[in-house]
Amino acid sequence: MRRIRRRRRRLQNADINITNLVDVTMTLLVVFMIVAPLLKQGLQIELPEARVSESIASDDKVVLVEYDRQGNVTVNQRETVVGRVEETVRGLIEELGERRVQVRADKDLPFGSVVSLMGEIQAAGVEQIALETVKMKVGG
Repeated sequence: MRRIRRRRRRLQNADINITNLVDVTMTLLVVFMIVAPLLKQGLQIELPEARVSESIASDDKVVLVEYDRQGNVTVNQRETVVGRVEETVRGLIEELGERRVQVRADKDLPFGSVVSLMGEIQAAGVEQIALETVKMKVGG
């Protein structure tokens, strides 16, 4: 007579091993923490210093015009050229309504270039233009 062998069924482990998931998540977190500050939007601009510097709260109600030392101009993150700033600003004001204009110009730009840019902005119908600066460091 044959002997009937009984096979024991192995119970499967129903626990979830999340160690690998946690490792990957933590690695991604560290990578994003390192990379995020490097992803600044806008142009690289070194602002001029002034004794008094009022910071304008960054909200959607400001049309931001940036002008870097290479002559690149952006209006609300849209690239444009110096001769077309008036059209771009006028279009944004019509699209967004009455807005304030804030200019971020590099400190190494010639004064005449900045004045010319401001003239284009005023020609678009803007009466008040804010110039962004950084507060001058007093002492050493």
